[in-house]
Amino acid sequence: MKDALDTFDWSRLDHELGERFDVDSIESSVRATLNAPGTKRLLVACSGGADSVFMLCLLSVLRAKLELEIHVAHFNHRWRGEASDHDADFVCALAKALGVPFYTDQRPENEAAFTETTARVLRLEFLRKAARQADCTHIAFGHNLDDILETQLQRIARGSATDGLAAPRPVARFEGQPAHLRPLLNLRSGDIRMAMNAIGIPWREDSSNEDTSIARNVLRHEVIPGLIDALNHDPVLGSARSRQLLEEDADALDSLAREQMPGAFAGEESLSRMKLSELPRALMRRALAAWLNAHGAIGSLSASAFDLLIDHLLSERTSYRQSAGPRFVCFDEDRLFLEEDGDEGRLQHVRFEPGEMVVLSNGYLIESEVVALEKESRDAVLQGEISQLSDAVLEVPEEVPLDVRSWCPGDRFHPLGAPGSRKLQDWFVDRRIPRKERKLLPVVTTASGEIIWVPGFPPAERLKINSYTKQALRLTYRPRKPR
Repeated sequence: MKDALDTFDWSRLDHELGERFDVDSIESSVRATLNAPGTKRLLVACSGGADSVFMLCLLSVLRAKLELEIHVAHFNHRWRGEASDHDADFVCALAKALGVPFYTDQRPENEAAFTETTARVLRLEFLRKAARQADCTHIAFGHNLDDILETQLQRIARGSATDGLAAPRPVARFEGQPAHLRPLLNLRSGDIRMAMNAIGIPWREDSSNEDTSIARNVLRHEVIPGLIDALNHDPVLGSARSRQLLEEDADALDSLAREQMPGAFAGEESLSRMKLSELPRALMRRALAAWLNAHGAIGSLSASAFDLLIDHLLSERTSYRQSAGPRFVCFDEDRLFLEEDGDEGRLQHVRFEPGEMVVLSNGYLIESEVVALEKESRDAVLQGEISQLSDAVLEVPEEVPLDVRSWCPGDRFHPLGAPGSRKLQDWFVDRRIPRKERKLLPVVTTASGEIIWVPGFPPAERLKINSYTKQALRLTYRPRKPR
């Protein structure tokens, strides 16, 4: 595909693409942002796929009219070996052909969490770094109209609120960071590819887009076509309107929460429990999320753990302490505050989906896969032929994603075959596990914090395999480099 760039007649790009698309083709709120004073440098995130290549070419054609200086950035996740390297080479060549500055980086081999979630985090960190380097105030992403319904369906499955269902926003602003723009959010994916084929603009096709083991691809290739057949019309435009209405509602609630609890959004050291509790639950949730986010703690709480925190804040409890990564969220009768763990040498908290591999900060791996259980493999599990030190086979938890972290004081665990739940610390004492090793022993939990496995122990009693189990989650704990 890089050769296709060399043979493409770039002199006709301005004419042919400009004939089909003009400034009004850009999503209206993005267009207003690009026309606003101070928006003169734009970093374009380009994977090499059709949408981001089209966006880069379109913005390049329109840069004179928009009075924009375009820069392009590509992050190599290194998911697909040589194919990923070819993607990076392609985008580099494309940037050179368009005459725009190019920035690139790749995922390091020693990255502690080799998951899709962490890959997105690494990519965003790189893009923000590149934007600062290029002095760009905004970053453009290639999401299109069809992405809205796919995102909504995924977020409905997770139980998202208005903010989550209003994504992806055409303009998303972040405190102290470049704003995110989605210029193509009003264009259909098919129209983009039709135009590119007509003009002859090449792009890189990611083979993983056809992998139906990936949730988004199942939605795109199976669920949404089935939904269209069932409804007898295309729901994409309806989902786009719902997204816009939800964004309006979310912005209104956000404004009200800021008026009622300005300290939460300013990241004050502590919050009044009474003031929080007096708010309508929707505003309380927003204020609490803003406060946790200001202190870098929001990512350490699952949705279920966050709901639990709200329930306890509204209860008659006079004190509470909840793990949030390397810290604890605490409250007493008067205030809500964060407390440092104070215990160094612990595992980094990592979130993952079943089927992903996690590289832990102690130099070990946890591999996870959903497997079909035939009679022979099921009997092996039921007869205890699985090594507790390195493997666990259990029912697939309904609640995902899963978390891996160090143990925390107060953790309770009910392993298979035990008469009941006990403090994990007591289990460690019984097994004579040294204190130093306890800090580095991974604790695998559901998103709500229920412990489902600790290497060296059987899996959780609640998720035990029985003679009727057809599908299971297999977890394997091993050194990164086999000894």
